[in-house]
Amino acid sequence: VTQQTPSAPRRCWAEMEGSVAGPLKFKSQDYEALRGACLQSGSLFSDPLFPADQGSIGMPPDPDPAKAVKWLRPKDISANAMFVEGTTSTTDICQGQLGNCWFLAALSCLTMHPTVFVKVVPLDQSMTESYAGIFRFRFWQYGEWVEVVVDDSLPVCEGRLLFSYSCTKNEFWSALVEKAYAKLNGSYGSLKGGNISEGMEDFTGGIAYTLSISSRPPQILWKLLNAALSRGSLLSCFIQAKTTAEIGQQTSDGLVRGHAYAITDMDKVKRESEEVLLLRLRNPWGFVEYTGPWSDKSKNWDKIDKAEKKRIKLKLQEDGEFWIGVEDFCKLFNTVELCSVNPDSMSEDSTDSSSSWSLTSYKGSWVPGCSAGGNRSYPRTFWKNPQFQLLLSERNAVEDVEVDNNGVSENDEDDADPAPTVLPQKSKGKRCTALVELLQRDRRQKNRINFLYVAFHIFRIQDNPAALNQSFFSSSRAVGRSGKYQAVRGVWRRVLLEPVNVLNTKIFKFVLCPCTSVLENDYQLPLETCRQLIFTEDTGGRGRLNRTQAEQLVSAVRSLQSLFVKYDEDSSGSMSPFELTKALEAAGVQCDGEIVQVLWERFGSGELHLPFHAYVSCVTRLKMLHDLYESESSLEVKNRGINAVSLASS
Repeated sequence: VTQQTPSAPRRCWAEMEGSVAGPLKFKSQDYEALRGACLQSGSLFSDPLFPADQGSIGMPPDPDPAKAVKWLRPKDISANAMFVEGTTSTTDICQGQLGNCWFLAALSCLTMHPTVFVKVVPLDQSMTESYAGIFRFRFWQYGEWVEVVVDDSLPVCEGRLLFSYSCTKNEFWSALVEKAYAKLNGSYGSLKGGNISEGMEDFTGGIAYTLSISSRPPQILWKLLNAALSRGSLLSCFIQAKTTAEIGQQTSDGLVRGHAYAITDMDKVKRESEEVLLLRLRNPWGFVEYTGPWSDKSKNWDKIDKAEKKRIKLKLQEDGEFWIGVEDFCKLFNTVELCSVNPDSMSEDSTDSSSSWSLTSYKGSWVPGCSAGGNRSYPRTFWKNPQFQLLLSERNAVEDVEVDNNGVSENDEDDADPAPTVLPQKSKGKRCTALVELLQRDRRQKNRINFLYVAFHIFRIQDNPAALNQSFFSSSRAVGRSGKYQAVRGVWRRVLLEPVNVLNTKIFKFVLCPCTSVLENDYQLPLETCRQLIFTEDTGGRGRLNRTQAEQLVSAVRSLQSLFVKYDEDSSGSMSPFELTKALEAAGVQCDGEIVQVLWERFGSGELHLPFHAYVSCVTRLKMLHDLYESESSLEVKNRGINAVSLASS
């Protein structure tokens, strides 16, 4: 979540664990320690966590023995192997036999920004000096930078690198970056298919968003993209394929449908009396180029002055890179993806120096049956979704004209919003720009992609409640939302909001599983639950109760039984997590979402329903912890409160 507010002092990057300067060690592998041990022993590093085998490839082997994969180190492939040959450039990256053009297009964009590039690819690495067969790369992962270590054994088929390679045959940095990213995601096969925004975000820690090319006139679009590129944003584009069969097909202009292109530069050239707006694109394949106006073989260049050609560094060669006019670009391409390294670069106009963006991230989880409340078509459970509050306290210095209707549409497929009678959004005056993004973690793992359909809603509130309940959502309308549910890693929305407390509710579309088992009202308590009950009443530690204590205990159990029957709304003889929350409150126990989640994991036995004896155990355990808390004499201990950690360990 980013918000435009006055800048505030920030901690030094070097002080923060998980920062670029202090990245987390992926799977606890320490680059310096491993490299030092190899240099001391005179051996080359072999990574046991990403071995040179078919499991790391993540795809079935080719049945043809002639196409068997071998793993070779760079020096076994080229006698003059180098990590980087001269300088890094977009032509260092060519796509191999893996459908990961999205990743390579993002990597091509990265080479255009040297200060960002060295964060991902430390250049103090060599295949000659102090060579130990080990290399490191850094990627942003959900709020933290992670350093991934790999050995330099690369898959080779029929004498060529199987996956990405450099046009310079003795250069291997791009192949090793790809290997490190494959390790981060489980295998090379896990990288098949994706959105360019994933790679862009993982290379920068920025926020990527999509822009429909048809949404702006060509000249305005060129101005917007040029401003973003000059501020350090990563840009890419693609032509949408209408069907699966169209993916990879070439158009009559030499472009590839369903394929990602990097936007590497933008410029103007003078032709006679007119000024032509151009974009420079690159195909990650390293070949197959655009053949229309302003392409490498276009006669349009014959009318351009040599000095002008030199200024824009024109190269008329088959390297996958080409120029295209903005009018043709808007006709032939559908979508541009932008990733802002600094959120300030998202605005078409430069922002005042006294104002900047602040970035805040939150972590949560959807637990089926507990905190996965579904969309607004499920009013009884929607309120159980994770809720996060954001205070917007400053108005924009200049009104943001790049925001649409905050994603609120009358046609959303899950639109069960009531009439907007509660806290309607004002339409006049300067407001506060917020960019909200919802990311799902670790869904590109184990040789498969398993993205859930996700979205988020934004609600406006007046007070500061601990959590909003069912009645609030039954009478309130969202002032912003990400749009329709999408099975992608991240959904985002740039919104204009009145500076108030804003609740960002994350929601997850899923199917409820009804329980069909029915139990009698005369519930039987297992021996262990009886022991817990006796323990809470037996203040003397004798394992026995006197008559008064026994009567109090029986009365308490009967009360719990009445509450259980009352809040078992579907009369299933068991409770869902949503019913449990209400039943605990009725028993005098106030719990936040984290406590309920831990209770469910401890007493739910992995099921989607909770029997009566487990409900009794929940109340008993919480009562015991409360009594221990009240009896504690140390203020230091009492200030810690009763939390999920103590509940789980008790």
